[in-house]
Amino acid sequence: MSENLKRILLVSQVFYPDQVAVSNLFTKLFERIAATDQFDITVWCAQPSYTTRERQPKHRNYQGLNIYYLPSTNFRKDSLFGRLLNVATFSVSVIIKLIFSKFRGTVVVHTTPPFLAILVVRIAKFKKLKVIYVLMDIFPDGLIRLGKVSIRNPLIRLWKRWHRQALKQSDRIVAIGRDMEEWVREEVPYLAQNQLKNIPLWQDEKTLSPIEFATNPFVVKYNLASYFVVQFSGNMGLWNDLVTVGKAVSKGIEGVKFVFIGDGIRKRELVQAMGEKGAKSSLFLTFLSNQEYTYSVTACHCGLVTLRPEALGMGVPSKIFGIMAAGIPVLAIAPGSSELALIVLESNCGLVVEPGDAEGLVEAIVYLKLNEGIRRQMGINARTAFEQKYTTQRGASNYINLLNELSS
Repeated sequence: MSENLKRILLVSQVFYPDQVAVSNLFTKLFERIAATDQFDITVWCAQPSYTTRERQPKHRNYQGLNIYYLPSTNFRKDSLFGRLLNVATFSVSVIIKLIFSKFRGTVVVHTTPPFLAILVVRIAKFKKLKVIYVLMDIFPDGLIRLGKVSIRNPLIRLWKRWHRQALKQSDRIVAIGRDMEEWVREEVPYLAQNQLKNIPLWQDEKTLSPIEFATNPFVVKYNLASYFVVQFSGNMGLWNDLVTVGKAVSKGIEGVKFVFIGDGIRKRELVQAMGEKGAKSSLFLTFLSNQEYTYSVTACHCGLVTLRPEALGMGVPSKIFGIMAAGIPVLAIAPGSSELALIVLESNCGLVVEPGDAEGLVEAIVYLKLNEGIRRQMGINARTAFEQKYTTQRGASNYINLLNELSS
């Protein structure tokens, strides 16, 4: 490896070969960055525990990336205690390795897992390393808004204070939405103008593209051809409003099949809200491999993306970019001022419904079902906007500019 290459260290708990959203995002992004031959990229990640639990070697070179699988447990993702232990063991490994590492260059860290990023920023700055802090989700503020924790809790107040300090110390902060950028400016009002960047998320344009519904292998496999298919795919996490979706499903819209792919802590709320009647018009599937996802995301007439009001500025669901890449209209259940809603409205690639408005969601589904021409144009608009703003290549260009800016 040439000594003239700029050295980059990415710290990410999930990475290749895991095939969850964050892993896919950063694996694809850094593959493209490595392909430019401008950077010497090292990745520190945990042993995979989501879509595979096959133990990896300590080190491997993959697509020009030097990946180090740090000592960590990899218990099953459906065990809360196991997942916490996975985070804890990986975090300890990162902290020890970073303290004693002789790495000189730019550290890139993101908020998965959330508290680790704060420690990485503090240690990196103590060692006079440059840091790019990518905000995928905002903690603990999101948990406070959802009522999961109290701001009066001394540990939460300490966490929040340390997070504010990490934001101040980072050489560059990346917000993934305009609503998140606004939150950062309010949280840390005296940041330098160039310290905060708004860089949207991305999706791989090479593996996702529109496919004819009737001949889609996923449609054939699950006998969906005779239905108008509404799909939710991905993690059913804290930020999601799935009660509104469940209430809409419970209406039993004629000719409509709801397909839910994935799992998460909000799934129980979804199932309870839809009831037995809704269950009859629904299909539930577990998380899929990347190859299966390529077909599944195009096996619908519109794709659901949701964001609870409390999560405004706390995150941007990455699933919207997969839907747009597939040329599918987006049905967004989200606050009108959220990045999610703004993308849909400015791209004219779908419809936006306010959280809690189950009747409005039913009306939106029926509208798309009855207006094929409008629906198809929305799909075309979605793919066009995706190609202009949200491809992995566009994301790589944005981050290359950011990395070069810090190295100059």
